[in-house]
Amino acid sequence: MKILIIVARDSMLSDLEGFLHSNGVTAYTILSNVMGKGVTGRVYGTFLNPDINVLIFAILPPDLADRAISGLKTLHTTRKEASQNKPVPLKVFSLSLLCDENV
Repeated sequence: MKILIIVARDSMLSDLEGFLHSNGVTAYTILSNVMGKGVTGRVYGTFLNPDINVLIFAILPPDLADRAISGLKTLHTTRKEASQNKPVPLKVFSLSLLCDENV
């Protein structure tokens, strides 16, 4: 099993959920109101800086995880080209789980 961790702007959540569902990912956890700093800048979630992030966690079989990662790479590339190569607030991390059993 693999765990996918997706970090993205909250404004992308609807698109990401649609993408996940269309790629067979039907179980995941969303953490909202996530703040931090990365290549696209600081995310404060304040009146003057209203951007906010979300984290999506999904535990998937390796083949489904690989398919989702491939599609997310395509989504990232498409958005980057549309924004004239500006950084896109979308990062995907994949980790292999050491134990596949429910603990």
